[in-house]
Amino acid sequence: LCHLAGLALVPPRAPTLAPRRGWQRSAVASSVRPPPLPDDRPGLLPPTEEGGVLAQILPISLLLESQEADRAGDLAVGEDAGAFAWRNERWGQVIEDGGEVGRDWLTFFAAVGTIMSALVVLWIYSPTGYGDDFLAALEAACGGNSHLVTLAFGILFPLVHSGLAGLRPYASRVTGERLWRVLFASCSLPLAYSWIVYFISHAHDGVVWWNGEASPVAHAVAWCASFSSFFLLYPSVFNLKEVAAVEKPRLHLWETGVIRITRHPQMVGQLLWSAAHLSMVGSSFTALTMALLVGHHLFAVWHGDRRLEAEHGD
Repeated sequence: LCHLAGLALVPPRAPTLAPRRGWQRSAVASSVRPPPLPDDRPGLLPPTEEGGVLAQILPISLLLESQEADRAGDLAVGEDAGAFAWRNERWGQVIEDGGEVGRDWLTFFAAVGTIMSALVVLWIYSPTGYGDDFLAALEAACGGNSHLVTLAFGILFPLVHSGLAGLRPYASRVTGERLWRVLFASCSLPLAYSWIVYFISHAHDGVVWWNGEASPVAHAVAWCASFSSFFLLYPSVFNLKEVAAVEKPRLHLWETGVIRITRHPQMVGQLLWSAAHLSMVGSSFTALTMALLVGHHLFAVWHGDRRLEAEHGD
């Protein structure tokens, strides 16, 4: 279809007649050329690789190497966020020649695949996992009230997530930074998964004040707000190998990137995400869940500043 459409855009050429035998073109006739045919093709924009509009908005080079930030007005005590160069990356080996664990992408995918497989087998998959048993026990303790269940999730998850983060300076002296990150993820990921699935299943519970799911305009606005919130993730997420504990996790003091817009980008992103979901489903259950998520991130603002001050000083 694309080939036929391309042929349709090309103007037809005039038929070429073969010369008769024995006929020779004169010098005057050979020097006279017919006028060029008019170009009826639509005026298309130049492709991206030739400097089109998209190349001006998002240069392809940014996918291969980040641009160096202008730090002329910075205090130059922090780090440059989101810095990467594709030419410096390599697959590497899971086990290096010296017997040490590798620090490259092959090790990253092996580590993430192992953690996610363990999460599926030990928590998500019903015949072998404990996720259903945990949720059933939580619902029994709350008397089957979905509002109390999401409230319990909203208390348990911050205690585990922020509590283990606060214990990191002390526990990592015994376990090491990488092992503590694995233990941290092993406790946080199951709770996060169960809470998200429970929210999706019970989003319309309780009193429903409005429901914007039937409105295409409301759906488009909520989708755009939810999508834009992911651009405000904490800059540490850019370093995927550190998140997966392939590289040694550290508490960073970022000074460029989205930090220049807001000191706590993940909290602002959570506000956008929660507002988008609440605008779609205005139920008492959704309102309570969104309030718990925002409250957790407001607590994380104080907790994160406290950890940064303990690590880097005032």
